[in-house]
Amino acid sequence: MSELVSRGHRVSYLVAKEYARVVEEVGAEAVTYRSTMPGPDAKRFTLQGFDVARGLLAGLKETRALSTELDGWFAEQRPDVVVFDGLVAWWGRLLAYRYGIPAVPCWPSLLSNDAWKLTDAYVRFNRLDPRLYWFIVRLAGLASKEGLDHVELMDSVGRGVHEHVVFLPREFQYAGETFEEEFRFVGPCLRPREGGRRWSSPPSDGPVLLVSLGTLYQDRPDIFRTVVEAFADTPWHVVQVIGPKVDPASLGPIPDNIEIHRSVPQLDVLERADLFLTHAGMGSVMEALYFGVPMIAAPQMGEQRANADRIAELGLGRIMPEGVSPEGLRRLATEVSDDAAVREAVDRMREVVRRSGGTEAAATVIEGALSATVR
Repeated sequence: MSELVSRGHRVSYLVAKEYARVVEEVGAEAVTYRSTMPGPDAKRFTLQGFDVARGLLAGLKETRALSTELDGWFAEQRPDVVVFDGLVAWWGRLLAYRYGIPAVPCWPSLLSNDAWKLTDAYVRFNRLDPRLYWFIVRLAGLASKEGLDHVELMDSVGRGVHEHVVFLPREFQYAGETFEEEFRFVGPCLRPREGGRRWSSPPSDGPVLLVSLGTLYQDRPDIFRTVVEAFADTPWHVVQVIGPKVDPASLGPIPDNIEIHRSVPQLDVLERADLFLTHAGMGSVMEALYFGVPMIAAPQMGEQRANADRIAELGLGRIMPEGVSPEGLRRLATEVSDDAAVREAVDRMREVVRRSGGTEAAATVIEGALSATVR
C-alpha cells in the first residue's frame, strides 16, 4: 500500500475494523466491514479431514455477506483496479467482475496447478463429507449469478483477471517453471520499519536464535520449554516469541541468555539472527530468506508442512522432529548453523529473493492493470 500511495495513487483498503489503524498509518483509506469469519478465540482451521468443509463454508459465508455489504461502496466509488487475496477473498473477485473492474489476485502462499497441488499430499479431506458437495453447489450458484463459473471464482482465474502477484520467488515454488508468465513471482513485500518498538541486538558476539511459531499456532508450551532447556547457559542468545496465551511461568526458570516476548519486531531480529526456528508460515520463511537466515522448521498444519519440505528440499534448513529432546534440538541447531552447504543455499536464495522485485515489482504489476479491460 505504501508504495502505491507514494506513487500518487488513491488507495482504499477494505478491512475489518480492528486493522484499520494499520491501513491509515501508510496513508491509505480504511473502508471497514463486519467480517463473519470466526474470531481469534475460535477453533483454528486445520484444513484436514472434516475441517476442510468447515473452512470452505466459512469462506462462502464471508463471500455472500461482503459481496452484499460492500456493493454500495463499489457502486459509489468504483475503483480502477481491484487487488485481492486470491486464496480467501473470493468476494473481491466477485465484486470486481460485477462492476467490470480489472482484478489482480495476490497469492501469499504456494500455488497449485496440474503439475503440483497442495491437496495431493498436504491437505487431506474426506471425499464423502456431504458438506463439500453442498459447498460446491452453493458456490457455483453464487458465481453463476454474476456470470462466472465456480472455478473462475474460487481459483481467481479467467475473465477479468489481469495478472497474478505471488509473494515468493518462482525458484521456491514447487514446479515453478510450469506457471505461465501471468503469474508474477515478486517475492516478499516487506513493510519499511518506521519508528515504533524496536529490538536491540545483544552485547555479546554469540549466535542469535529467533524462535517464533507465528500468530495463529503459538500455543505450544512444550516446544518453548524444550528451547529453554536446550539453550540455557549456552553461547546461543535466544529470542523466543510465545504469543498472548502461553504463561511464561510454565517454561521454568529463564536464564540470562534467553529473552521471552509476547511479540517482537521480527525483521529487526532476523537482520541479526543466525538461525530461525519457525512454524514455516510463508511470510516468516520469506522474511528469513530475505535476510539470509537458515531455518529449523516446526510446521503446525498442512500448508506449513509443504513449506517445511521445500525448505529441506532446497537445502535451506532442516525439519525439527516432533517431540525432539532438548539435546536433540541443540544438536540440530549446531548442525544447521555449521553446515556450509546450507549456508551456500541460503545465500543463493537470498539473492534470488532480492532480485525478484518485491514491493516495487508488485506495484508495477498493479499499475499495469489500470489500463486493462474486462471482456
